[in-house]
Amino acid sequence: MEVKFSEQAKGVLGISGHAGVGHVHSHSGFVQDDSAGLAAAALILKKALPVDTVITSVQASMDEGRITVHTGGGGEASASPRRGIAPFEKELLESRGVGLDAAFSQNAAVRVFGRMYGQGVSETAACFQGACALAVLDSFVKAKPDRFHVSAPAGKPGYLDKAIATVLDVDGIPMALMLLVNFTEGGIGPAEDYEGNVPWDFKESVMKAVGLDLIPTILIESKAFIPAFASELSENMLMLRAEEGTDNLELAKTLLHTAEELHIPCCLKTNAMPLAPGSLAKATASYADRLIALAEQLKFADDCMEKVQITAKLAELVSQDAGGVTFMGNTVNDQMRGAGIIPGAHAILSMIVTEDYKDRVKIPMLSDEEAEHYVAVILNGMKNYHDTL
Repeated sequence: MEVKFSEQAKGVLGISGHAGVGHVHSHSGFVQDDSAGLAAAALILKKALPVDTVITSVQASMDEGRITVHTGGGGEASASPRRGIAPFEKELLESRGVGLDAAFSQNAAVRVFGRMYGQGVSETAACFQGACALAVLDSFVKAKPDRFHVSAPAGKPGYLDKAIATVLDVDGIPMALMLLVNFTEGGIGPAEDYEGNVPWDFKESVMKAVGLDLIPTILIESKAFIPAFASELSENMLMLRAEEGTDNLELAKTLLHTAEELHIPCCLKTNAMPLAPGSLAKATASYADRLIALAEQLKFADDCMEKVQITAKLAELVSQDAGGVTFMGNTVNDQMRGAGIIPGAHAILSMIVTEDYKDRVKIPMLSDEEAEHYVAVILNGMKNYHDTL
């Protein structure tokens, strides 16, 4: 399959992949690598622009409190952890970070620090992940600046998001491709109001420039342990989601058939992402009630061990369950659901993992082989879908 830059200004089909920096845990035991979308999208782009995204150096300045990542392709990006950088964090970053592929940003952060959490719990790891992801975007743009539309939030304190978009020819079919990083200052995210294919705010200009606001699009999402689906799994597999009557079910079915032809394990869920206005607001209130209940227990606790146990429960709620409510605003979620998918012509490709896998690795990380599976299903599937139009 030939993939190159297109001479067309806009695509007829779309692909969008993001990294939700720090969005590792969610409610009810949900654990994920929310940078899988960016990794797969970067692999697609490398077929047209083979840029080196391997980390060549990491500079961790304790005086400035800043982590800077450099890639072999000349990409560079920095991030500053909220509580600074400790001496042994500096040692880990500068020694273990070199040689890792920044395109697999959560993989890189976990390999350096062992594990990571969002919500400001592991902000040094989150900032390293964010710097990796942004350095990947910088690598591509520096290699061919005239081929990319680039945008980032302006006048929005705390948001370090960035989007780049271009149009590729996949066997002669113009496909718009967007790579997106959702990242917060200090590494305290996740904050992903701008994920997915929603054409608003700073993303609007780059999406409209390549046609992503109007065309059928596959959103590349996370590699995740989802308790509701895990019991039916005997192996890790790709998962397509398209809500019946809401999303592009034909696109999802075509990609499913393509995966079957490629002998890549895959399933389709047609009732996993309903439009449910008010659901995130209710979840946020419920989460807050749990915090309040524990805080009330702590307020009247006298015994030392009781205080420790209550605080440990609070830490678990903040480091894990909070990710399921902090990642997105309630009103935004009412419009586009958790993956940033506007009702209409689109579908989602992600990956689900077994409980055994989650129990063993603790924090999921996308592998090279899994990323190749994403890419094979997307490129062949989108071509097959185009043939039906």
